[in-house]
Amino acid sequence: MQQFIFLLTSLNGMHKPNFSTQLLKALQRDAQVSVLVAMVDFESVWTVRQYLNQLARKDQRIKQVRLLTLAEMFADEPGLALTAEERHEMNLENDEQRLFADNQEQVKRYLDAGHMVAELRQIDDETPMVLRQYQADQLAQVDTYGLDGQIVGIEKIENEVAQTSYLLNRHGEAVLRFVRHERPVEHIYNLSATSAMLATQFDDAKQVASAATLSKRQLEKAASDAIDKTQVVTATEAYYGVLAYSNYRRFNDVFAFYQAVLSRLLTPETRLYVDLAVNAHFSPQMPNQLIFNY
Repeated sequence: MQQFIFLLTSLNGMHKPNFSTQLLKALQRDAQVSVLVAMVDFESVWTVRQYLNQLARKDQRIKQVRLLTLAEMFADEPGLALTAEERHEMNLENDEQRLFADNQEQVKRYLDAGHMVAELRQIDDETPMVLRQYQADQLAQVDTYGLDGQIVGIEKIENEVAQTSYLLNRHGEAVLRFVRHERPVEHIYNLSATSAMLATQFDDAKQVASAATLSKRQLEKAASDAIDKTQVVTATEAYYGVLAYSNYRRFNDVFAFYQAVLSRLLTPETRLYVDLAVNAHFSPQMPNQLIFNY
């Protein structure tokens, strides 16, 4: 049986109109349609669930979509027991608790001497979604729960950015570790006089002169300006390294990890869809795979 797999690597990709369009087109076929949520931000799984539920209210066929998560795929993989410091479980029983309603969710905030130490998002009293931990009023850790109420992901936060993330198996052991790195990248910009990178000088634009009236010096300057001038700008780019604790295989690039995950699912009858924005990363990893874009 043919299957369609839509790989989600960002929430921006999910919100592209072409994502839902292609998803509905796939559902018109006699095939299994799956959405694989492979984001390092584990909390995003809940956002994807909510978005698919919204689409299902408009089109009942969306209910046929199979939602795949990394937590489900790696639930039975052997892992590494985290230390107490790595796990950092919180005892919130003695903290002041305040309950709020937010977007059809329950939000419990826990206070210690007036400072917020944790925030728990829940669907209801029985179904936790995300626990945010704070230290000195700064976000320090995010614990993400699965549908069964067990924690499936832990993200260590520094300066509001996840630096190290652990995916847990059903026994609470770390099966995957994602580590954020930064590297310098160079961007080359065209800074010629005719480049769109330069702001238009409107005062000069108002002056109209024919070539016949230009002086030799002006002609030489015009010729010089017509030559492309480039500027190399160095910036930083974030990327993730991945370590699988089951066999200690190391992936220096998250897209190489995605390829390994997809290899578990792809068959000759599989039609794979990825975000056009990341297609260039996948093509070298999967040269023999026909990839469709949304």
